[in-house]
Amino acid sequence: MAFTRVAAVDDLWRGEMTAVVAGGVTIVLVYLDDGIRAFYDRCAHLGVPLSQGRLAGHVLTCSAHQWQYDARTGAGINPAEVRLRPLPLRIAGGQVFVDPAAVAAAS
Repeated sequence: MAFTRVAAVDDLWRGEMTAVVAGGVTIVLVYLDDGIRAFYDRCAHLGVPLSQGRLAGHVLTCSAHQWQYDARTGAGINPAEVRLRPLPLRIAGGQVFVDPAAVAAAS
């Protein structure tokens, strides 16, 4: 895997999410109490950017039709049968890296 830098950890806020671009694809970084997660920035329903939604604790809610996901795992909450695809993420030297090949494959 070839990882690409997408953000500095110091530029992210715990309890918030941020849209970044890697490999020409927008991803959403979610900073939870136990670490940072990365997902393709599209709701499984209609492809609306998840980064335009809201994060409350570990629940990520899409702005369009209120679909909800567990931001710790990507598992659907409402509806339960959907899932976000987590993207490979690595943190080194205070920087956040993702694998752009995995980002492109997720799109």
